[in-house]
Amino acid sequence: MEELELKIKELVMKIEELESLQENFQQSIQSQLDNNDVRTLMDQVLDEKEFVTLPDMEQRLSKSQVQLIKWIVGTGISSISIIIALFEFLK
Repeated sequence: MEELELKIKELVMKIEELESLQENFQQSIQSQLDNNDVRTLMDQVLDEKEFVTLPDMEQRLSKSQVQLIKWIVGTGISSISIIIALFEFLK
């Protein structure tokens, strides 16, 4: 009988330990969620202040370069067309 009571006490102690571990685990999860909230808030602040992050800057620079190349090609084609038209006109 004493052996049974001893095992019950051990089980009660283990249950209490597990409950405390569960509480600690829940607190650590909550703090991790808070860290994610901080990241989200920082992203919102950066968007509101219109600061540019490195990937955004690279993307905008790439778009500008593509647009510049299009303008150069278009200007070259139209210049060549004008020169050809002048040669045809002067013949």
